[in-house]
Amino acid sequence: MTDQFQGNSGWQRVLFVALFWIAFYIAQLVAAAVVVVQCIFVLITNNPNGQLLTFGDSLSKYIHDILRFVTFNSDQRPFPFSDFPKPDLIIPAN
Repeated sequence: MTDQFQGNSGWQRVLFVALFWIAFYIAQLVAAAVVVVQCIFVLITNNPNGQLLTFGDSLSKYIHDILRFVTFNSDQRPFPFSDFPKPDLIIPAN
């Protein structure tokens, strides 16, 4: 793993960890909202919403990226310093 922060102080890394920890909590709240809305959608239509499925997939990858960064398992800074994760799910158009 290459160190993206080579030459920078450890304080800079710790600052980014703190900022991404805040982003992690915000992303958790957004994920909780997606879960609630998706559950309501399923109760009403008996099917999950395709847009929420793809967004939830990307959001879960973003949360994973944040956790890898803040636990020092990755030096790659998550979004907005890199691309937002793309979903693996492909929802066919109706």
